[in-house]
Amino acid sequence: MAQPNRSTSPGCAGRAAAVLPRGEQRRHPADDLESVRDRLEALIRRVRSGARSQADFHDQETEAHRLARDLVKPFRGPDARPVNPPLWVSPDGRSAGW
Repeated sequence: MAQPNRSTSPGCAGRAAAVLPRGEQRRHPADDLESVRDRLEALIRRVRSGARSQADFHDQETEAHRLARDLVKPFRGPDARPVNPPLWVSPDGRSAGW
């Protein structure tokens, strides 16, 4: 009989077991988040010191996007996509439309 109050999708445990070698423990999402923390702190230091050029600003933004992807990965898998991405984003990145 199906369990209507399950918090995981059907087959999730089977997919996870198929990916992990026998005897290996599954990583906790907090482990993956801790690995992102150092990169986030380094980015914060870079942003606080200010961008030296437009290219540097672009590199900081690119790193922020990588961090965001890596923050979502422990929860939604390596191919995670935004749930509700905006239809458009202004060139300065300050406004968007859904």
